[in-house]
Amino acid sequence: MPLVDFISADQRWTLAALAAVGVAVGGAVAYWTLRGRRDQKPTVPEQNTVVGKVKRMVIYPLKSARGIELQSAKCLLKGLTHDRRWVVMNTASEQAPEGTVGLCLTLLNAPNLALIQPSLEESESDGRVTLILEADGRDVIRIPEPDVGGERVAIRVLRMAGEGIDCGDEAAAWLAELTGKPGARLYYMHDDVKARRTEEDTTWSDRGRPGQETSFSCFSPFMLTTEQSLTDLCSRVGQQLEMARFRPNIIVDCSSPGPYQEDHWRSFSISGVNFYIMKKCGRCPMTTIDPNTGERTGPEPLSKLKEYRLTDSDSRHTAPIFGIQVGSHNVGEIAVGDDVIIM
Repeated sequence: MPLVDFISADQRWTLAALAAVGVAVGGAVAYWTLRGRRDQKPTVPEQNTVVGKVKRMVIYPLKSARGIELQSAKCLLKGLTHDRRWVVMNTASEQAPEGTVGLCLTLLNAPNLALIQPSLEESESDGRVTLILEADGRDVIRIPEPDVGGERVAIRVLRMAGEGIDCGDEAAAWLAELTGKPGARLYYMHDDVKARRTEEDTTWSDRGRPGQETSFSCFSPFMLTTEQSLTDLCSRVGQQLEMARFRPNIIVDCSSPGPYQEDHWRSFSISGVNFYIMKKCGRCPMTTIDPNTGERTGPEPLSKLKEYRLTDSDSRHTAPIFGIQVGSHNVGEIAVGDDVIIM
């Protein structure tokens, strides 16, 4: 006779209730255990600790266009060589900051920039660089580096201004057609023109070393993210996101598990180049744009980041954090596979 026949109805209800409670408690323990592991704050690593390796490196020669992945690159004081040295400005915009050549075009106001794949050719004879732009359905255009003696104009990107030199009418026409902005023109930042200085930033002037320069980036010479942080964000959003949404230059694969370890770094070294953390990177709606098509894909990942990454104690940070903005004390070459060592 089955055992259940010897158990009364009341006893059956009691056993069922106990089983349900057991399942609920077990599930809760598993949930909070996993959440605790995921949300556990990494400790500050000790000096000379290897915290990871360089997994990938990317430059974005033309601001808001696609990137170029590299195996090695020279680090200059204003960023990786050729990174964000070209920028498109709408010279016909009525919203242009006073005293500047125009309004900076990015994926937020010119989403077709995402269709552009740049590449670079460097002359063996004089080192001059040619920027090559490709986009589906359009002729490839080759844009020689403009002469350093060309007219220098004031260019403001966000809260800092510097100088650039016009790259000519052919480049302007190509970009005007692609962006739908008749006033679009391309400008290049030579090493010899006035660079943007972080100490002139109207919000974060205290975060760079004296004289810290940057190209046409949003703020810092370098942007760093980690594979572990992206994995965590994807698990929370419930979809796979490309790192390109965050436009980092250096992507690190950390030695130990756990996301957002980079929040706790102060300075680090890669192959003899000494970097310092300027600030954590507050994220804007550009992260909601598909980096390959320029189309907005919905509120994520920005919406999810706002739920748990409004974590900086500095009241100037009003946006959720992902990645760190970095400067360097010296120049040198770094490569994929190099150790990242806390200083």
